[in-house]
Amino acid sequence: MSPVNYTLRNIGIFLDSGIISRMENNEYTFCSLWTEHIKLRNCADLLINEKFRGDYFYNRLCNLANCKHMEPAIIDESRRLLLEKGLNCYVYVQQFDKELENILLKKGFSLLDTMEVLIPSNFNKITEYNNPKIHVIKIDLNSISTWIDVFCRSFKVPDWRSDVERTIKTYFNEMTLLVSYLDTNDERIPGGCIALFNNYNLMGVYCLGTVSSFRGKGLAKIMIKTSLSIARAQGLDSLFLQTFDKDGLSGFYKKLGFDVIYEKRIYA
Repeated sequence: MSPVNYTLRNIGIFLDSGIISRMENNEYTFCSLWTEHIKLRNCADLLINEKFRGDYFYNRLCNLANCKHMEPAIIDESRRLLLEKGLNCYVYVQQFDKELENILLKKGFSLLDTMEVLIPSNFNKITEYNNPKIHVIKIDLNSISTWIDVFCRSFKVPDWRSDVERTIKTYFNEMTLLVSYLDTNDERIPGGCIALFNNYNLMGVYCLGTVSSFRGKGLAKIMIKTSLSIARAQGLDSLFLQTFDKDGLSGFYKKLGFDVIYEKRIYA
């Protein structure tokens, strides 16, 4: 693949395709921890978690860019495998891959959502936001249940609990799990969670959620600030996160100093 330059319009810097590839590999590796992996035609990757039915972050057909001229057959095979499990086929399309988009449209797929991938415009800048009532704690093995509880409540997926617990316990040493607490009336209550994944010298931010009754109080801001500090302390190149258009959070992250560097479209 020839190098591709992605421009950050707001700050005028260029990122070559190397860092894009590392972000993609970080995300793919993280998702693989939570899913069954099926390699198709030695190029594309199908990730499946039947417990996470209807979720298109973990359940996905990806890396089709490596499978030129085999895309139609791979898509058909994926559909068949997923249909046997009663699951939808979610296909991730890299930015500018119009050829794949046309193949999907001809096969009756439609655009479901768009994922934006963002990095801080200035990774070394110290975020000034503070709130003395919010405390972010790194989770140890004895407090995994707190993180799992906050995750399931934040994303409203109580039926995921057993599988989330299995994954977290299995891969605990490969993630940094944080919980944010809010002081209210002499009580410290857990209200937010985040999972950090250090891979390919980048810090990926995943599972960033806040319990509905705690939203708008600054917990996510403090968790992101803490995540940036951890990534800098580990000497990493940068930190990145993703958001879906349907979540409507792009503006929130931009206010925190993040810029969109590329997009992926999700078809179903």
